[in-house]
Amino acid sequence: MDLPKPRVPKRYVVAGLVYLGILCQYSMRRNLDVAIVGMVNTTSEEQLETSGADPPAKPEFDWSQAMIGVLFGCFYWGYILTKLVGGYLSYRFSATRVLLSSIFLGAIIHIIQPPAARLSVGTLIFTIILQGCAEGMTMPSAFSVLGAWAHHAEKSRLSSMVLAGQYIGMAIGTAATGAITDKLGWAGSFYIFGLFGVTWGIIADLFIREMSLEVAPENPEDDSFLGDDNDSHSPKVRPPVPWKHLLTSLPVYSIVLCQVCLKCATHLMLIYAPLYYVHTFHINASLTGIIVALPPLVSGLFMPLSGMLADSRYGRQTRSTTVVRKTLNTVGFFGLAACYILLAVSTNLGMSLASFCAGGLFVALCMGGGFNVNPLDLSPSFAGLIKGISTSSSHLAGSIWVVIVGVLTKHKTNHEWSIVFTVVACILVAAGIVYLALGSGEEQPWSRGAPDKKTLTFASQQGPPDMKNGFTRAMLTVQGHVEEDYTVHDDFTRSSDEEELPLSEEDGKLDRFDGR
Repeated sequence: MDLPKPRVPKRYVVAGLVYLGILCQYSMRRNLDVAIVGMVNTTSEEQLETSGADPPAKPEFDWSQAMIGVLFGCFYWGYILTKLVGGYLSYRFSATRVLLSSIFLGAIIHIIQPPAARLSVGTLIFTIILQGCAEGMTMPSAFSVLGAWAHHAEKSRLSSMVLAGQYIGMAIGTAATGAITDKLGWAGSFYIFGLFGVTWGIIADLFIREMSLEVAPENPEDDSFLGDDNDSHSPKVRPPVPWKHLLTSLPVYSIVLCQVCLKCATHLMLIYAPLYYVHTFHINASLTGIIVALPPLVSGLFMPLSGMLADSRYGRQTRSTTVVRKTLNTVGFFGLAACYILLAVSTNLGMSLASFCAGGLFVALCMGGGFNVNPLDLSPSFAGLIKGISTSSSHLAGSIWVVIVGVLTKHKTNHEWSIVFTVVACILVAAGIVYLALGSGEEQPWSRGAPDKKTLTFASQQGPPDMKNGFTRAMLTVQGHVEEDYTVHDDFTRSSDEEELPLSEEDGKLDRFDGR
């Protein structure tokens, strides 16, 4: 007897592909941040004076701390250019294809960066900007994919599991790059992780073609399984983008502000952490990679739990989505701010590591169940565009911030790092307060597209209905929002030329309907 084949929902296959793609991409992004330790001289003057050690061998690249800040920031110069473009393309075309192209092209450019660096620093900057342009479309397209495939009851859980790939990828990339740099040289990590990204692109393309994953079901709540006969779906009718409503929405602005402030904090935690630990605690590249991998690893492990909490009966089913989002976001932002205050005053490695890892936990709370998944609540259809707007803004701010940090820490002293940590803590508290005041977890009125002009056509040859009749007014009110003063309402069209009949003055009171 043939056993029934397991029915695997397509949305889980799509989520798995997105997860692996994001993991590959974010592991690549960590290469330069850690490999820079082996590319330039990161030994501070303070370290040489206190340790009495001999100066290190001449590095391959003689870049200043300010130039390192430019290298860290130039990726985001290209990154912000295509964020909004990626969200729009994902809405108009296949979000799955936009996602695949973004990760695949970024991996190819990543492979050519070592020879570009040896050619000139200008060439390296150019390739980093190109990589940023390619990868800028990844997160908006990922949110468009999730908005099209995820069930309403699974939004937080599924999106947090997928987006945990960011932090798992960061952890893998950070730890592995440190070890690879020690064993194979700084260029080895670029080649290895770039090849992983290319391989993912080829495999994902095969899955999309063979399993008909390019177009989502018309209704995300409909289950679509592998092997179903109706694998192909007609393209959705896409309403025009409600730009005016979207760009003037206070809940959207609260998401943007949270994204900007958290990006500055995580940039400091991830991009500058290797240099911070080398400057302050004088550890080698391999150990630095392991230490810096801990916070994103913690975030990646706890982010799905945060999403599950938000979707559980202890979360959304017993409290409004707005309350759940604000609660998790507030705890996350305020907790992360406290961790940065502890980093500012820490004087030993143990205390610093404890604060560092705890910060990863609080990031998981606000990313897995707070503002980060909030675009899917406000508008599943336009979640990619909202994410494009928020991440464009955040990476513009982040690219400026990393350059500022490079200037503020030019002497590589503990006092300079303490100032930077304190500033970040303050902006995190401010962002948490704003989201608490303006954030929302409810679907917005403009979510389904720009509202068309409402018209009401009376097909009867006897002219318009009797607007003085209470039952007639009640039925029209149920059909749609009708203006109280019908004498000035010019949205109605008729098939007869009879005059409009005004409502009675007591518009809110219905005449008794006697059933005749």
